[in-house]
Amino acid sequence: MLSLRSLSAFLLLAGALPARAPAAAAVDPLEGVWTGKVLAPQGESADLGFDFQRERDGSLGFKLYFPAMFTHGASLGIPVEITGAKDYAITPAFAITLHREGDTLTGLFSAGKLPLELHRGGPLPVPLPLTVHPAGPVPLWRYALGCGTWAPPVAADEKIYIGGGDGRFHAVNASDGSAVWTWAGANAIDGGAALDADAVYFLDVKFNLVALDRRRGTLRWRVPLHNEFLAGRSAPDNPTFNHRAATPLLLDGVLYVGSSDGGVYALDPATGDKLWRHDAGAPVYSSIGWQAPDTLTFGTMDGSVVLLDRATRRETLRVKTGGGVVTTPLIVGDRVIAGSRDYQLYAFNLQDGSVAWKFSYWFSWIESTPVLRDGLLYVGGSDYARVTAIDPATGRARWGTIVHGMDWGTPLLTADAVFIGTVNQNVPGTLINHTAGLIKLDRTTGTVIWQLVLPKAAEGQFAGYAGSLTLAGDKVVGAGFDGFLAAYPAE
Repeated sequence: MLSLRSLSAFLLLAGALPARAPAAAAVDPLEGVWTGKVLAPQGESADLGFDFQRERDGSLGFKLYFPAMFTHGASLGIPVEITGAKDYAITPAFAITLHREGDTLTGLFSAGKLPLELHRGGPLPVPLPLTVHPAGPVPLWRYALGCGTWAPPVAADEKIYIGGGDGRFHAVNASDGSAVWTWAGANAIDGGAALDADAVYFLDVKFNLVALDRRRGTLRWRVPLHNEFLAGRSAPDNPTFNHRAATPLLLDGVLYVGSSDGGVYALDPATGDKLWRHDAGAPVYSSIGWQAPDTLTFGTMDGSVVLLDRATRRETLRVKTGGGVVTTPLIVGDRVIAGSRDYQLYAFNLQDGSVAWKFSYWFSWIESTPVLRDGLLYVGGSDYARVTAIDPATGRARWGTIVHGMDWGTPLLTADAVFIGTVNQNVPGTLINHTAGLIKLDRTTGTVIWQLVLPKAAEGQFAGYAGSLTLAGDKVVGAGFDGFLAAYPAE
């Protein structure tokens, strides 16, 4: 998550002599306004502008103008490094390199190494126009969780199951939002649940895998999955910023789940006994995916996308991206699709791991696991704040719609519509002003049907729906930072 980091001010102690002004730095040829384009591998370009200027301490700084990323005149407090007579770099947040020849700047933008070309002067890019959409519906019902949550709800058999930030886990009637049961645990729950006929399975933030009786909400077993000896430390607090957490996969009578100790575990759901552990080489915060008959898919925090044969416990593919992978890789035909925190959605060829295509999110993490329906991928963004329908064969967008907020969940699809929750953050260093809420799109065109806008987050907090939504009959259900599970009409 890219954040705005202001420059430190010079503080004077009481009674100290006045601070001496820094010596004036020589004017650098880079100073002034530069405008142009940055190119993405999916065939798109975006307007880009920099206003390079001296900061109070004499360093060379800049203001960024990037309408496609909702950024206009942002002063990030990141110094420009002079790396040669005509060469510059802006690191680490953007990983920009620049080369100046006269009144032209060429270079590479972000971890995706996107080519850019800028020219001195010209009007700076203007912000995208504000769009007002039809207002969304009021909730059909709301259930008080007692605490905000990052977790996604799951629906089955007219019940909804959801964990909370206070360690409690709830079963709720989908028809009217009335309580079925609540179980109180000791640790917060950020991930979703897996279900079978008799039990509910989920991880808490300390990587204890918990099994509850699905009918009564009583504890069946609890097994720690963070091996301190292997990891060299106790289970850490969630390091993913936005509390990405794994949902267990239940398949053919075996539970599969990743761990912060760098392992993928297989367990007996009846007893919690560990059947085996595969060393993934880095912490696993992505949910485990599956492709018939025996391929498990997952991502790791070192940027790996991994395919694992569950029968032989051998990796059949491991490829590396430039950032952590908290999404679940999805196999589509002869490719595996995965989003990375290096700002790119990848399609890797299964045969040799080569890159078939990349789709750039400019400088936004990709936290949304894509879903495939009728030959198209649907995927959310983060700071990119869009839902995009992508042709998996070419990596080109069929449509992309701005949803006005960080959308970390997997898009929820119905026959005709796409739903996704959005998040607003109000934490120090926030660069982009997002909107919290829920939005409904036409699945064919991406046109916004309605947008539900929720109140902005209080200082230091988040607002909206961080987890994926779920469909319960004719209702779309989300769990929010406001401490409520809420149902909205799907039609």
